[in-house]
Amino acid sequence: MLTAPTGLNGSKVSFSEPPDDHVNPDTAATRHLCAGVYLDRTFRSQVLCRVYGDTRHRVAPSYGFDLIPVVDHAWRSWWLDTVHQGIVLAVLAAGFAMNRPIVVTVMCWLALIFLARMVAGAVPDVLRLKSQRLADRLPHRPWQNRRQTPIGRQLEEQKRLEHQERLLRIGSGGCLALLFVSLVAASWADNHPADGIKAALRMLLLLALSAAGTAALRQMLLNRIHHASTLRPGRLTRRQKVIDEQQAHTYVIYHRPKSEEDETWTEFDPFKRKPSIFVGSGQLVHRWLPPLVVPLLQAAGKGMRDREYDNPPFRPHELVDHLRSAMLTVSDPADPRRLRLQVRDRIFLDERDVPEKRDFLSRKVGAAWIQQVIDDPHNDAQHFLEMQVSSCGELVTTVFLRVAVRGRSLSLDFAACSLTRTPYDYRVLDLFAESGRGAVVRSVLRALWRLPEETAGVFRLIELPLILGLAVLADKDRTLRPRRKLLIGSRYSVREEKSLPWKDSRFDETAIHDEIKLVEQRLLKAAEDFLEFRGVDTSAFKKKADSIINNSGVLNMGGRMEIHHSVAGANAQVQMPAHAGTSQQSGG
Repeated sequence: MLTAPTGLNGSKVSFSEPPDDHVNPDTAATRHLCAGVYLDRTFRSQVLCRVYGDTRHRVAPSYGFDLIPVVDHAWRSWWLDTVHQGIVLAVLAAGFAMNRPIVVTVMCWLALIFLARMVAGAVPDVLRLKSQRLADRLPHRPWQNRRQTPIGRQLEEQKRLEHQERLLRIGSGGCLALLFVSLVAASWADNHPADGIKAALRMLLLLALSAAGTAALRQMLLNRIHHASTLRPGRLTRRQKVIDEQQAHTYVIYHRPKSEEDETWTEFDPFKRKPSIFVGSGQLVHRWLPPLVVPLLQAAGKGMRDREYDNPPFRPHELVDHLRSAMLTVSDPADPRRLRLQVRDRIFLDERDVPEKRDFLSRKVGAAWIQQVIDDPHNDAQHFLEMQVSSCGELVTTVFLRVAVRGRSLSLDFAACSLTRTPYDYRVLDLFAESGRGAVVRSVLRALWRLPEETAGVFRLIELPLILGLAVLADKDRTLRPRRKLLIGSRYSVREEKSLPWKDSRFDETAIHDEIKLVEQRLLKAAEDFLEFRGVDTSAFKKKADSIINNSGVLNMGGRMEIHHSVAGANAQVQMPAHAGTSQQSGG
């Protein structure tokens, strides 16, 4: 652990060179994302293609989770499904080579199962709608006891009834046709139809056993994720080592997207996540705009020229060290009321400003280098003190603070980002009886119920060359050497991609705001103490700090902003309540 200069009390301040356990290996978010690669094939493909296979762009920082177990389980899930699909393809190919009518019979039976399920699902809905219509038409039923259904609802129910009846007719007719075709194909397969049916049943049994075995193994792996003491694999591949280094590296290479055309009002989405330099940390929910800027003046003196320092009374990295020490104190593990806080340094650099020599991306960044970036206000790289607040990785609030001294003034740039919870479907293992032996049995039964879909999944083998090709080419990190027209900024964040929409996270708004304010007020107080200790006049700083603290503001979570009792425009009027007096008029 590298150390920086002493703090206000003379004690050594630990510099935030990230330790070996820089990420949370066993957070709930890590387990949920590992489960997600088994439950969501689209998400699994994104992890394999856009994280593991994309060696031309840097991996986004991991906030509140560890990316290595997610990638490892994505590969396990993919191999499990690929082996199952290979068995299905082999069974069908062998049957097609030896006895084609048997394959036709099996395909007809699978389609028959699919249509029978569709018919079985439509029957209860048809019976319910018909019984409602019949009850409404009974002549002896008093009018006041009949259903008072709006006309629009009646039309909607009529359309639904017609649709379900159509499904019944098509499904029933299709079942009869498939049954007839399967019997004819079975009779063509052998001299006696019974022999053909037995051969088709054997093939269908092989497909069912393959689907059931795959489902059982998948649920066993999910159970292991739920109960395992550690999720990280014992040995990492070469690509996993690169991902591990990049997800926790001090440098973050961000992508600056091209400006898009102005959205029309009909296309405007208040919940849409806007891109920022803080890639991977979620939605930017709060920022000081403009940053807090105060002149560095001596406490004694008359004019500004007499009170200004010819040389700054401190170096910016000294203030950063003091703020880091103040935040680490409130996160002491020995304190049961501590703030679950992780403090470290991040240096953000635009992908267009990455120099030709990129040795700093392949090694740990030392304290001297970080101090140099902090003290240089004109450096292309921007240093932020990063403070991450999270108890289990599900809800992560990250505060960034940049300190700069230029123009004989102190500038503090504050920003707060938040990651919402992972999707509900990925947290299924936390529910009662969703893991264990019973869950394995239910998983097998679901696979047998969905046997047509499980068999039809054989078409996913077409992505086999793509996935394996990316895996073969992923051994080399292509972000360390400059290449023509290749920008290496992070393009994809697993955690940001799999976060609940902001409109579904209203219950977490108070917790997010609380964490931001806790960190914000402590930073302001620590900065004030540091300036007073260095003999800087803090009167202007206190006024601006009080304004920031007392301003309740609006937490920008994508919601609408309501403005009450306001007027705009010439001769505009607003009618106030009776107890508030008469209407006010503005001639703006």
